[in-house]
Amino acid sequence: MTSKDPALERRRVRLALRTFRNDAQLSQPDVAERLSWSPSKVIRIEGGSVGVSVTDLRALLDLYGVRDEETRRRLEDATRASRRPPWWGGYRDVVGPQFAVYLGFESAASVLSAYDPTFVPGLLQTEQYTRALLDGRQPEARADAIVRLRAERQRRLLRESAEPRLRFLVDEAALRRWIGGPETMRAQLEQLKSAARLPHVDLSVVPFTLGAHAVLRNGAIALTFNDGDDVLFVEGPNGALTTRDDQEAVVDYLEKFEKSRTDAESGDDAIAFIDEVLEQYPS
Repeated sequence: MTSKDPALERRRVRLALRTFRNDAQLSQPDVAERLSWSPSKVIRIEGGSVGVSVTDLRALLDLYGVRDEETRRRLEDATRASRRPPWWGGYRDVVGPQFAVYLGFESAASVLSAYDPTFVPGLLQTEQYTRALLDGRQPEARADAIVRLRAERQRRLLRESAEPRLRFLVDEAALRRWIGGPETMRAQLEQLKSAARLPHVDLSVVPFTLGAHAVLRNGAIALTFNDGDDVLFVEGPNGALTTRDDQEAVVDYLEKFEKSRTDAESGDDAIAFIDEVLEQYPS
């Protein structure tokens, strides 16, 4: 099992602290006043923008009346673990701040739902396909790092674990757009078929005949968790954005995703559709 990212440990602590505060019927300003902290400190701790020290954790647990020694020990261990370097630390040169937040949660989600209206979703791309997209757009060293990072994400999610559940919508445009030439595209489509057969992967193809389907303009990745506090990652020409505070945005995306997924080709029909497209690429 892949070790969890420090961001996940921070998430565990902040969700627990928020629950304990609510159980104690205290507001964030109440906590700040009781501990002689600034209100912004409590907000940042519960929002995850800053970590909490073990000393501050103990003060909060005392205030909330959390006496159970096992609970306190687990949260202290999680607080210490949250300060470890993240698994992607070796790729900092190609991981922006918003993507860093996203990566911290990716492997611990219950379900990942991804759609890209233009290309094959990154987690399903072959190395040749990715390199064709990067060719001439990134320095060679940076492109190599991006490829290695993507391969590591694929290893963690597609090979090592049956979680999260991976749900992909692949647009017909991505299947038919020649990226890197026919050989690269044939390999890429075969990769999609292989991924579709994995027990924890649901792959659907959105055909052109659906027209302006529900999620067409909303390429994104949603991470949903059993305990809520879901995440939406959107990457576009103006940069990337990871949303945690706006749960309505996550719900809106997932509703559109589900509508398009319902109308798309799935299961054996998706594989048959990919086989049909494969015929356009000469061997």
